[in-house]
Amino acid sequence: MNSLLDIDHLGKNYFTEKGEISAIKDITLKVFNGEILSIVGSSGCGKSSLLSILAGIDKATSGFFHFAKEKPVIGYMLQNDALFPWLTIYENALIGLKIQHKDTLEMREYVKNLFRKYNLAEFMEKKPDELSGGMRQRVALIRTLAIKPDILLLDEPFSALDYQSRLAVSDDVYKIIKKEGITTIMVTHDIAEAISMSDRIVVLAKRPCYVKNIYNISLTNKQTPIDNRKAKEFKEYYNKIWKDLDVNV
Repeated sequence: MNSLLDIDHLGKNYFTEKGEISAIKDITLKVFNGEILSIVGSSGCGKSSLLSILAGIDKATSGFFHFAKEKPVIGYMLQNDALFPWLTIYENALIGLKIQHKDTLEMREYVKNLFRKYNLAEFMEKKPDELSGGMRQRVALIRTLAIKPDILLLDEPFSALDYQSRLAVSDDVYKIIKKEGITTIMVTHDIAEAISMSDRIVVLAKRPCYVKNIYNISLTNKQTPIDNRKAKEFKEYYNKIWKDLDVNV
């Protein structure tokens, strides 16, 4: 399998008034084309810092990363949907295209087709506060897909939702990602969510983080995230990853 992204001995230090803090010690990792790779780790271990570096928002202190494609388009979806309340959801979905100066009639039609494809066409002229939290997250994903990303970075994308909405939206997002065939890196603190959605899971050690373990997720009759939670291997993966995290409660 070909890799889309190679991360080689990546490190990140932050400098504060109290001195230097090491967030990422040494991460070496390959991300393969078309896979959903989840990154789990204890709170504050450096998961989001890693995504920020890959997105180009922050810079590594040491090591490097390399995309197989020159100048890849990176989609970055945060915990908060960050929809502008004064715009319709269709106008919100065009924001990325406007920023990249790609707001053409052809691309607008592409975005409209995304709304039709994922059953949101009838809500295109609604404002964000007229939608449920789950629907807003779907709109945020369509906004991210509108720029036709080569890789999708998801930072705790469902954490703001209640449990039932979280399950439903994770199911929808999974189907959309797989249907569009987009390579995805998802940061989450939810082990069950990671197992149910991922092809592989990377477990990071406590700060300063490094790759502690990698699991290839192989589930019997693998289907959607909700169905995958019923797989006989699910509990075994959960217990192993929980033990790896070494969470003190």
